[in-house]
Amino acid sequence: MKILRKFKTFVKLPARTKLLFAEAFFTSAWVKASLKFFPFKRVMGWLGGIQQESDAEADPNTLELRREVKAALSLCNKYAPWPTECYTLSLTGKLLLRRRRIKSTLYIGFMKDENGKYKGHAWLRANDLYISGIKEARGYQIHSRFS
Repeated sequence: MKILRKFKTFVKLPARTKLLFAEAFFTSAWVKASLKFFPFKRVMGWLGGIQQESDAEADPNTLELRREVKAALSLCNKYAPWPTECYTLSLTGKLLLRRRRIKSTLYIGFMKDENGKYKGHAWLRANDLYISGIKEARGYQIHSRFS
C-alpha cells in the first residue's frame, strides 16, 4: 500500500517536476558511482574553479528554476535507494544547475565534534538561494569554495 500511495503522489506531480526529479535521480546515481570508483582528481573537474564564488545577488529570471532544482534534489534525497550524503546532493545540484547555465558555489566545511574528530559537510548556493545542505551547515568552518 505504501508503494501505491507513493506512485499516486508521483503521478499527480507536474510533468516538469517529474522530468527534473528523474534527471536528479540518475545524475545522483552517476555522482555516487563516480565518487566510489573514480579518483577524486577526476571528480574535482566537475566542481569548478577552486576558491572562487559565484554571484550572491538575487536573480528573479532564474528563481523558479532554482527552486525546482532544490525540490528535485529534496525528492531525490527522500526516494533514492542509495545514501545521498550532503556531498552527493551538492555535486548533483551543481551539475543540474550547470546544465541550465546557472552559476553556483559548492562549499566544503569542516568542524571538530565533541570527541575531537573532524566532520565534513558540503552545501550548495545558487545566487541568493541555498539549494542543499544549509540547515546542517551551522558550526562548519568553510575550507573550500568551488564555482
